[in-house]
Amino acid sequence: MRVVIIGGSHAGIAAARHLKKIDPSVEVLIIERTNILGYMGSSLNLYLEGVITDLAEARTVTPGQLVAEKINVLLNTEVTEILPEQKEVVFSIKTGQNQTKDSIFYDDLILAMGSSQYQTDFSLQSEREITNYKTLPQAEQAVDTIRSADKIAIIGAGLIGFELVETLAHLKKEIYLVDRMDSVLFRYFDDEITQRLLESLPDNVHVILNSNVKEIQLDEKDNVAGILLTNEKILSCDAVVFAINPRPNISLVADHLAINMDGTLNTNEYLQTSDPAIYAVGDLVSIHFNESSSSIYVPLVTNAYRTGMIAASNILLPEKIAFPKVQRTVVTELFNAYLASTGINEEEAPYYGFQVSSVAKTYTREHLFVKDEKFELTLKLVFDQKSKQIMGGQLMTSSREQVEMINTLSTLITMQADLNQLTTMDFYFNPKLSLPLHFLNDLAMEGLIIQ
Repeated sequence: MRVVIIGGSHAGIAAARHLKKIDPSVEVLIIERTNILGYMGSSLNLYLEGVITDLAEARTVTPGQLVAEKINVLLNTEVTEILPEQKEVVFSIKTGQNQTKDSIFYDDLILAMGSSQYQTDFSLQSEREITNYKTLPQAEQAVDTIRSADKIAIIGAGLIGFELVETLAHLKKEIYLVDRMDSVLFRYFDDEITQRLLESLPDNVHVILNSNVKEIQLDEKDNVAGILLTNEKILSCDAVVFAINPRPNISLVADHLAINMDGTLNTNEYLQTSDPAIYAVGDLVSIHFNESSSSIYVPLVTNAYRTGMIAASNILLPEKIAFPKVQRTVVTELFNAYLASTGINEEEAPYYGFQVSSVAKTYTREHLFVKDEKFELTLKLVFDQKSKQIMGGQLMTSSREQVEMINTLSTLITMQADLNQLTTMDFYFNPKLSLPLHFLNDLAMEGLIIQ
């Protein structure tokens, strides 16, 4: 049996490895158009902060490691055509200046081509004027642009944009963070968290909301001079960085497979496309979110790994696994604080048709007898008004250890737990390590009292 995987993304690698774990005899081939596998798109921050010394280090696996696992890999190989009726993939291998065409047949095909930076009207200007950094070549080019710039406009105040803001702020750059929404970190955090974050920003970071970029202005030498916003305000800058969510790379199969309204590939619960022999994973698919009936596009590495493993299981195992509803759980570290979110936030709940209430509280003590004057935890629960079922949770804390609480909340949401259950849920107590009443017990109790 042969499974061909197009794309050496996180999802493609996860699928390949899981296929081999289930059945070492299956033939697995990854076809990747670049010369690097499993590149981490956020690595520009790590490089600029000195966490890694070479952008090429920012990968989860090497070709040699996969070959040692008996997974075949073709790098610098572009798939030019898929012939579903023949179950054949046609590709072109680049060797130096030469291009060699070939093809291979498959029993099952996994699409894992990942995503690219979303294009808007103004971003259709030249790549020299707009700085992206999702791929390795883009990141390498972005390093020179960013280092030579003094004033930088970052478009997009989501997790991607904010993480870059922190990195550049430490490099003493003047930063303008621009977003079309009226709040930062939209769909992840509510005001209880975002206001505390905004209060912690240094003076060289300027947040501009409810604004879109209308035009990028150039000087007489065709270098970036500023951006014109839709409200006609001009921001002077010498670099523009595009930091918003990417979109799926589906052009290869757009004529063969069913596509959703959001541009993702239509799949069933087992990640099969409209062709049962072709599976789609990672950034190519949308996922079922929380208790809503909606599918949303959430290009997270965690979802990439899970979709890859589930597709592999459904190809080889007799008992099929349906991809579960997810809670869109994220964690980040910004300006000396950890932020985490899972499930639906209060602001977006009406969009999904939910009537919710919430409770939030800030804690300044972590242990009963050991006092840490720097400790702070702001915790929020979002829950259904009538049933008290937990729908979402958010936190911001100075303690790395408390971040794991977001995984507990994600599990509780998946289990459809309510405030009554959380109030009496069993958590450990040790006077040197915790308080007698866990934060979640305490906050759930307050949520019940105030309703």
